[in-house]
Amino acid sequence: MIKIIPPVRFGRSLLLKAVFLLPVSIACVPLIQANPQSNPDDLYAQAVKDYTQNHLTEALAEFKKVTGTHGQEAQEYATKIKAYIDAMGVAKGIVDRSPDERDVSSLDFAIQKYQEAIKIKPDGPWQPAQQLEKAQALKAQVVQQEKARAKSMDADLCTKALAAAKEHSYREAASYSCPLANDDPGYSCGGDEAVHMCDQMTELGKTENAVEPIPPSPPQPAASSVSSGALQKAEDAYNKNDFQHARTQFQNVPREFKTAAEEYLAKMSRYQDSMTLGEKFRRDFKYEDARAAFRNAASIKPDGPGDPQNQLLLLDLTQGVDQFYSGDYAGAEQHLDTYTRANMDKQPLAHFYLGASRLARFFITGGEDLNLRQQAMNDLKTAKQSGFKITGQDVSPKIMQAYQDLTF
Repeated sequence: MIKIIPPVRFGRSLLLKAVFLLPVSIACVPLIQANPQSNPDDLYAQAVKDYTQNHLTEALAEFKKVTGTHGQEAQEYATKIKAYIDAMGVAKGIVDRSPDERDVSSLDFAIQKYQEAIKIKPDGPWQPAQQLEKAQALKAQVVQQEKARAKSMDADLCTKALAAAKEHSYREAASYSCPLANDDPGYSCGGDEAVHMCDQMTELGKTENAVEPIPPSPPQPAASSVSSGALQKAEDAYNKNDFQHARTQFQNVPREFKTAAEEYLAKMSRYQDSMTLGEKFRRDFKYEDARAAFRNAASIKPDGPGDPQNQLLLLDLTQGVDQFYSGDYAGAEQHLDTYTRANMDKQPLAHFYLGASRLARFFITGGEDLNLRQQAMNDLKTAKQSGFKITGQDVSPKIMQAYQDLTF
């Protein structure tokens, strides 16, 4: 026989259930026990229990199924669980980086995320309080390391600035003292404050009859002189970016070529110092200072060792990834988009973080800008088609899931 059960209301929908029983005596029909979790109240109670016991994955799946009276509360729980998991995952991805990839800015962001997780669920899984202490300790270590590195670099800049000033090479002295002043305006360099020394050397440099950073046409050696061969070899080494041999050869050219040789030696010195400063500023996340240093190197020798023009583009990639992990998604988009347009060799990496930045901005702005989401998915698809892989600890689970679900 067929027994029809009347419609039962679940939330806003009506479900019609039909139970088909074999034609046996009613007295022989056993009572059918319903799954306790088919009852929204029971399911909600089980979800709360799992949440309390830190079984977050199970609790999240259960809260998503709750309807009826506890539907709104279940949604709030689900939102908190996802926020907790995202915060812990992002923070752990930063803390687990290798020591040479850690910096104060990213560790500050990790600390912020751990604090957000603790605010959501202080007794949550994965030891948020202990992880917060670990992140704070790592930050203290990095701060000390950066202070020591900055102190050493500042001392080196001061020494070079004083030496250049002594030789009346005021523009060169300014190129050392001004970055020093930018780091620490009150730094005492030879008894003078760095900021005053920078201003003074800059003013003196305006009247200095020095060679401009852009190299002039190579000086013409004597046509038939045997000694001109020495200068030519030095110039060839310089053009091939073999600065080590070029320096030795320029230092040993005949007297009649000393002026030209000294100009080349000064250019190589300025070039290498600019590249060193650029690297120093990049490590310290002073991106605009790094750009100025690499541009100065490029103005001296665009194709020089270390490729300063490529370094300028890599700054966009580095800064973009840094801004992504710092939560500045709009800034990350700008720099990563610039890098992708240059068609450099790290395109998969850049497209992944560009897509991740756009998708993160889509989520935090309420998920209404569908055009932004489409742009994000296009970038992620480009990265995935190139075979780019990343672990789940590096980005939030929501972004990681979107990336894993991509098909092409």
